[in-house]
Amino acid sequence: MKNDKKILHEIVKHFDEMNKIEAYDITHKLETLLFYADNPLNLDNLIRIINSDIDSDHEIDPFHFTILPNGNFCEFIGHNDWIHIYKENKKIMPEWLLFDTYYYKTKYAPLELRKLTRKNLLTDIKDKPEERKVRTFLKKKRLSKKDIITNKLLILEAQL
Repeated sequence: MKNDKKILHEIVKHFDEMNKIEAYDITHKLETLLFYADNPLNLDNLIRIINSDIDSDHEIDPFHFTILPNGNFCEFIGHNDWIHIYKENKKIMPEWLLFDTYYYKTKYAPLELRKLTRKNLLTDIKDKPEERKVRTFLKKKRLSKKDIITNKLLILEAQL
């Protein structure tokens, strides 16, 4: 395309004064957004996707990759039909289970990586089909509880 440089200049103007990590995060979100978008691109469709109206037959994040604002990478550790869970790969204290930090994306917000906490999860699935079952699960078990045999988070294996 003839206008590639011109378009690229318009886009990178928005990266001015931004940290590299934030720019990487935005480009990853753009890549995920484009994965879901119809061809040719349509602004209304892009806005619908940004506002999290994703069809349920699409995978949440097809790239299984993300980077945090602190520069640490997140490793994809598992999923079910409505949630993807990532574990932060810390540069300091990498193998101390006590300090494991988990993040997630849901089919309701596939562009947004959120820290896996009870409050965040319940807020994100409020008035969604999974809400009642997740609340029941959380009354019985901790969110970070793992299966002893498979070493997977129980929230991934729960029948929701």
